[in-house]
Amino acid sequence: MYNFATAWRYVIWIWIGLQPASLIAQEGDSLMSVAPNSLAEKIRAGEVVFHVKSFYMGTVNKGDLLDYHTLGLGAGIGYVSPVFKGFHVGFSGFFVFQLYEHNLRIPDPATGNVNRYEILLYDMNDFENSRDLDRLEHLYLSYKKRGFQAVFGRQQVDTPFLNEQDNRMRPNIFSGLKLTYENKSWHTTFAWFDHVTMRGTVDWYSIEESIGVYPFGRNVFGTSSGYKGNIRSRGVGVAGISYKGVYGESLQYWSYLAENVFQMQFVQIEKQTDLGSADLMMGFQGFYQSAWNDGGNTDPDKAYIMAGERSWGFGSKLGVQVGKQSLSLNLLAISDQGRFLFPREWGREVFFASLPRERFEGNGGVRAISLKYDYRFNKHTQGLIGVSTVSNPDINDFSLNKYGVPSYYHFVGSVDHSFDGYLEGLKLKLLLVNKAAKEPGEIPDSNRINRVDLWNINLVIDYKF
Repeated sequence: MYNFATAWRYVIWIWIGLQPASLIAQEGDSLMSVAPNSLAEKIRAGEVVFHVKSFYMGTVNKGDLLDYHTLGLGAGIGYVSPVFKGFHVGFSGFFVFQLYEHNLRIPDPATGNVNRYEILLYDMNDFENSRDLDRLEHLYLSYKKRGFQAVFGRQQVDTPFLNEQDNRMRPNIFSGLKLTYENKSWHTTFAWFDHVTMRGTVDWYSIEESIGVYPFGRNVFGTSSGYKGNIRSRGVGVAGISYKGVYGESLQYWSYLAENVFQMQFVQIEKQTDLGSADLMMGFQGFYQSAWNDGGNTDPDKAYIMAGERSWGFGSKLGVQVGKQSLSLNLLAISDQGRFLFPREWGREVFFASLPRERFEGNGGVRAISLKYDYRFNKHTQGLIGVSTVSNPDINDFSLNKYGVPSYYHFVGSVDHSFDGYLEGLKLKLLLVNKAAKEPGEIPDSNRINRVDLWNINLVIDYKF
């Protein structure tokens, strides 16, 4: 197993070597001097970034069900070299300490369920680990010329489904090759990834091993899904094209191919029209998904998606923006012909109707309506108020409700503030979430805890310099 203590010693030594000689040697010390325009001087001209993050999260469940609270603190360092003939390299690492926890590692006595939200600040695969939480994250070689860029190695990825989903201590990082080309209006992406490290873990996984790291719900037969450790896939391919016009129109098309498991196609169209005193916002989203071969395994009990299973859905947005404020009505409908499935380990879906602390993945036959109010007090402070109603299939409908999430009402309020001047780089975030079951009297506690009838509180202090 990789020795991260040793890795951090190397990182510190490298960082010391990147500092100006005047900081670490006396004037006239010939051992520390470097020749002008030497390789060492150019390396020292790179950018060193420090990152410190504190995250408090708490969940208050209904009645006698367990409540959870925790406070985590982390820090990291990264380096990006200067560009040489179009090439540059970068690396980063991060460690996390648990400062406080309440009930995180205790199964709820009434239901036997374990913690869902807070444990993802740490390592969900090792509940007892609260101190040795460190990992080497970015490690890549990049080449860029004009509008073309190639990045090979461990890197961040930002697409509508496969992405960082960084709303805990650490984000997802993918390993592979990504090629992009962009000009004034168009941006194209082609990528292949074979490994990933995801939020709530410290290890790196092959793509096939990563499917099932998070709790994996039920299969269509009503038994626990058996695909963890049984999926065969060489990796996931991504292709995308985006267009942004000069009249407020934009288009995205993305194709995801999880080799031997599934394929998914996604399109998004948006248009913003100037009405004089306000802007009209409109949008459309659509996706189609189907199994590839046997869905990862010839045994249906061990497949990620059933052979022949298909899902499709569409979303829409209609809103108005007036100055620093915007109000939008957002819809999502997913067909009841099959479940919408995309490994939660790879990212968070970005639907117009999405709100923090819940997803639509795992369900078919979904109907969701959300109202979002975004506001910006000034250039440093912004907020969101969101409310939604989500109708899911019955919790006992195994073929359409993978995780047994009941229908619910959803409320979100958040405020983000970025400092400038002396505290430039410091950001604060407060996020408050409430989810309430539509029919609370008919929901067993095993399907209630950490799903509905709860409050979730988050306070994040993030400092990069």
